[in-house]
Amino acid sequence: MKLNRKHLCWGIVLLFVLSVSTGFYWWKQQPIVLHIGVYAGSSWDVPTSQRSHALDLAIQKFEKSHPNVRVEYENGIPQSDYSDWLSEKIVSGKTPDVFMVSEQDLSLLAARGVLEKLNGYMNQEDQAAFYPVAFESGVYQGQSYALPYESNPILMCVNKDLLDKEGIEVPKEGWSLEEFHTICKKLTKDTNGDGQLDQFGSTEYTWKEALAANGGSLFQGGMLKLTAPEVKESLTFLQKLEELNKNYKVSSKDFDQGKVAFYPMTLAQYRTYKPYPYHVSKYSNFTWTCIPMPAKSKTTKATLVTTTSFAMSARTPHSKLAWELMQLLTEDPEIQQLLFAQSQGISVMPQVVQSQSSKDLLQVDDFGTDSLTNQTLNRIMEQAVESSPKNVSKEMLEKLDYLIGNALRDQDVENRLPQIQREIESSLQVGV
Repeated sequence: MKLNRKHLCWGIVLLFVLSVSTGFYWWKQQPIVLHIGVYAGSSWDVPTSQRSHALDLAIQKFEKSHPNVRVEYENGIPQSDYSDWLSEKIVSGKTPDVFMVSEQDLSLLAARGVLEKLNGYMNQEDQAAFYPVAFESGVYQGQSYALPYESNPILMCVNKDLLDKEGIEVPKEGWSLEEFHTICKKLTKDTNGDGQLDQFGSTEYTWKEALAANGGSLFQGGMLKLTAPEVKESLTFLQKLEELNKNYKVSSKDFDQGKVAFYPMTLAQYRTYKPYPYHVSKYSNFTWTCIPMPAKSKTTKATLVTTTSFAMSARTPHSKLAWELMQLLTEDPEIQQLLFAQSQGISVMPQVVQSQSSKDLLQVDDFGTDSLTNQTLNRIMEQAVESSPKNVSKEMLEKLDYLIGNALRDQDVENRLPQIQREIESSLQVGV
């Protein structure tokens, strides 16, 4: 009887072990699911229908090299709704393992502990793969929280025919603000004698481009510094530029009609400036090119660039896999080359931008073989700075833009800047 009980106990134990082992084996055979947070369409507010091709290829390659992993993402989230969608996921405890993040959102999410610090995952090769300005877009308070995916620099587009007509050469790289103003002054005139200006130097050149050109920054040592000399100098220059037009508001439409020589344009705008309403190439009768932005000195980094990145959730249970997926999305030359070809921005990798494929891509553009080269783009990215500070929201930048615009229009910059600073500081509650 005792022997039977002993056998029964051992049988139960064996059955339990077998059940646990079977369950564990079954569990191990189930695929790991990585969730990615992405939005549909372009990051740059321009038309597109091909954004997901690079992402789909990356997923295909990742799943092939990780047979027990499945990567999923939710289709069709508009960019305008993405921040709210991501916030809901974070609040509900369903943060994607890997997700896209803008420069404006990165500092907020990092400060709240939503993002995993990446310094412990990466090595020098990871950082060296990117343009410095692109890599810095994912850094907050000395820690890396995201890897760059795609950038969008501002270029100076030039109406070559208008310059030729006036006997002016296209400025060379390293041209100065003084040269920029001199050319604009020479070009701005009444060409038909009706008493109204009908030819202009520039359009859409804003205080942000002027501030970068003077090597200035909204923040110094963590403090908002609208009264800094560089800010005043930048706004004074912009005011001089605007005065050339004698209260006429020069627009992109004037550029389309061949009346304007210079137009700062993002690369994404340039690459989609063909179908309506982006229609310079097909519907205008002038030739044009793109050059780096003018600057106070040849060493000043005057190109503004915006970058979108991928970050990792601090709560992901699959951090190693998430990191490998981020590396594939951002550092794989094939993925980045496809993104450059089918999206509107620029690859964050110098290796890709300088490739023969990128050279060929730009040469078959409708704009002509010499309008923009990959080597020009490479130099532009090497001389670029981030377009906006990380600790300022898009809404606050729009408010600042509005207030500065009013001050410029009223020609009261000197008196308004201290007032604008106090108003923005009050809204931001900016400390150190």
